[in-house]
Amino acid sequence: MENLLKSLFNKNRVQIGIFLVAVVFVGGGVLALTTGRSKSPEIEKMAGAASSSDEPSEATVSGASISAVLKIKIDVAGAVVNPGVYELFEDSRVEEALNAAGGLAEGADREWVSKNLNLAAKLSDGDKIWIPEVGENTSAPSPVSTPAPVLGAPSGGESSNCSRVNINTASAGTLADCLSGIGESKAQSIIKYREDHGGFKSIKEIQEVSGIGPKTFEKIKDQITVE
Repeated sequence: MENLLKSLFNKNRVQIGIFLVAVVFVGGGVLALTTGRSKSPEIEKMAGAASSSDEPSEATVSGASISAVLKIKIDVAGAVVNPGVYELFEDSRVEEALNAAGGLAEGADREWVSKNLNLAAKLSDGDKIWIPEVGENTSAPSPVSTPAPVLGAPSGGESSNCSRVNINTASAGTLADCLSGIGESKAQSIIKYREDHGGFKSIKEIQEVSGIGPKTFEKIKDQITVE
């Protein structure tokens, strides 16, 4: 039997060798293919993670854009739920400022608001909105020819008459309370300019004050006087 096997091996050893080599190559190919498939998902996950870490998310970009346009501050005072200074989007409306302050308080004079306050008016940085309470004596609104009033002011003080403000005599408080777009900082700049230059010769001269340009002048030109 042993001699028979040896004889067969000697006669067919070339064929046996080829068969063994083929088995080795086929086995290696199957192993490589299996390994490659098992690693593909892992490689894809790694690539996805690298991509997400390198590129900012849409939420991040959107948040940065929103943050960039939040650049005006509005003072909301009087009969509102939460009086204070609020930061709003540029070109926000009076209604949005009131909503930011929690809306009108229980004792707010809603009839005065409906008659004198333009809720659709656009706001500028430094504007102040004042809401009176029921029964509180208020000054008459600005004439119809002037821009829709954004500000209200109680009577009984320097700021009681906001229909026309003398920029040569008004205090900083009156300027800030009665003029659209004029906050405390710009009011102080107006006073400093008139002290340094001996007063304003015309209302147009107010554009020489730092921070007050043609856009602001258009808003307040019908609210000011030098006489």
